Amino acid sequence: MKDQEELSHSEKKTKDMLYKIIGRKISESRKSARRKLEGISKKLNISIEILKKIENGEIYEYDKNLPINGFIKSFAKITNTDVYDEIHRLQKDYLIEEQPKSVYPNAPEIKTSKVLLVFITSFCFLLLIILFLNFNNNKTKEEGSEISSYNENFFDREILNEVLLEDSKTLFSENREDKITLKEIDESFFDIIFLEETWIEIYNDEKMLMDSGLFKVGESLSFRFESQKSDFFIKSGNLGGFQIFFKDEFFAPFGYSGEVSRGFYLKEEISKIKN
Repeated sequence: MKDQEELSHSEKKTKDMLYKIIGRKISESRKSARRKLEGISKKLNISIEILKKIENGEIYEYDKNLPINGFIKSFAKITNTDVYDEIHRLQKDYLIEEQPKSVYPNAPEIKTSKVLLVFITSFCFLLLIILFLNFNNNKTKEEGSEISSYNENFFDREILNEVLLEDSKTLFSENREDKITLKEIDESFFDIIFLEETWIEIYNDEKMLMDSGLFKVGESLSFRFESQKSDFFIKSGNLGGFQIFFKDEFFAPFGYSGEVSRGFYLKEEISKIKN
């Protein structure tokens, strides 16, 4: 390939002729396709002035740094023009850069500072730790709130049971004032007063079922000992749901609310509570 300055007069004419042939072919293809330079200019992002110069073959007027070869190829492609032979001859015999210099200044290479990279990494790691600690703190508060709510409900229930116990004592005492006096206490009777909804079964010494069922709050059962040695065997699905009135005394609780018992002898259990 020869430089433009080394070309003879005839070679320069041949080169200009090739550009004019290319321009004519492109112009004819564009016009036959009824394509306007304005639309092609917007499509290729090439000025209309340059497109007109290419069609007229006036390439010599432009700076060598402009990628004219690329412009011509793009213009030919969008107009479906076959200029392969002309472009090939120009590249073979004349100085046409296949990879022209960029018309835009090279952007400076940006190297990430190691210090900046370490800072960003540390910041992200610290942010993750803060988020993790915040999540655990919220979780702990929620658990604490649940425990507090449970404790409040538990204590409220305990207070309610105490109130029901006192009310039942008062009510039961008032109902039995006409039957029992402090001077004469009948030790052969006992009563079961229900503080909560409770399932219960009562057996005598011979394990004969005397009574059973699901009793509601405020209901009661009465039984009589046949002798001083006789006793009753009690099974319940809620040991905290009832109390026993015996010998002018109330005995409770026999367990906590909801506790299930396989059974116990009444006098033996009362003796344990007293001691």
